[in-house]
Amino acid sequence: MAILDRYLFNAIAGTTALVILVLLALGSLIEFVGQLDEIGEGNYDMLAALQFVALKIPRLVTNLLPASVLIGALLGLGALASSSELIVMRAAGVSAMQLAKAVGLTGILIAVCGGIVSEFLAPQMDLYARQMRAVAMSGDADMAGTSAWLRDGDLIFNVRPPVDGADQGGVFLFRMGKSGTLAGIGRGDSAQSDDATWVLNNFRESKFSIAGVKIGWEVEREKVSQLSDLLALTAVRDSSLAGRELWSYIKYLQANGLESERYEIVFWSRIAAVVGVAIMCVLALPFVWGSLRSSGAGARMIIGVLIGLGYFLLNKTLADSAAVFDLQPFLVAWLPTAMLGGIAVIGLLRLR
Repeated sequence: MAILDRYLFNAIAGTTALVILVLLALGSLIEFVGQLDEIGEGNYDMLAALQFVALKIPRLVTNLLPASVLIGALLGLGALASSSELIVMRAAGVSAMQLAKAVGLTGILIAVCGGIVSEFLAPQMDLYARQMRAVAMSGDADMAGTSAWLRDGDLIFNVRPPVDGADQGGVFLFRMGKSGTLAGIGRGDSAQSDDATWVLNNFRESKFSIAGVKIGWEVEREKVSQLSDLLALTAVRDSSLAGRELWSYIKYLQANGLESERYEIVFWSRIAAVVGVAIMCVLALPFVWGSLRSSGAGARMIIGVLIGLGYFLLNKTLADSAAVFDLQPFLVAWLPTAMLGGIAVIGLLRLR
């Protein structure tokens, strides 16, 4: 079976790579066209726009991978079916389940590669791409935008946008009392990272009580230290967070009674998408063995595009409906992949 595994892997991986390249070219073109209106602002020129698109490629790859694997598997296995090679394999004693196992192994290997890109490469490059564009568009002016708000227990922090690499600008602290009333207000000139902790420079707090206002209270240093990772997480989108960082942010939101459903959906959807890649690969086998056996590459590609588009639309529809119908994030993220798995199992059972 090792020879058969390698043969099927080469057939599927080769066509999948070609499909990814084609879809990636189209996706990059669309991304570049979307940047044309921004060219000319500050120092954001044509070269910077091309750099931005190039940095977004890993994120595009992870988004396109499920559909690309399905189309690639349909084309690769379809070519084997058209030349009767799958029939020869069955005649040689290879069962449908053995074929499915070999195809599934190929899907798992591709899924692992996609998961590595999604976890270790795409978030960092996506974050750098947006930061590079923001700096270029700002020209020589200071960065502007909304400030970041953080909550940790009874403390609420407001951090101004970064001014330079280390200085986070002015920091405001609002301390809430047990009854929800304002118990204190503090301000620091800046917050700077000092190894694993954050140092508030020239910080003073005014604390309110029944007796009056007391000025000069220092904020507890350990409270600020606990927020060191969250100061970096809050300023980025979920697309710029690795899985471990996204999970840490979810736990932070839950611990402070804040809404975390949207981020939970993103977290579980990433895992489901990796599993979906392997399922997409297996799903192609019943199609090429049955109705698409004698069809051309065009028909197989259309089927792959339709299934991939349906998978994408179902994911988006469920994600947008989660808040309206109060659906569980885990269910929303895994339902499309579970449906694909069920269809693949039913299709394989019909081949026996």
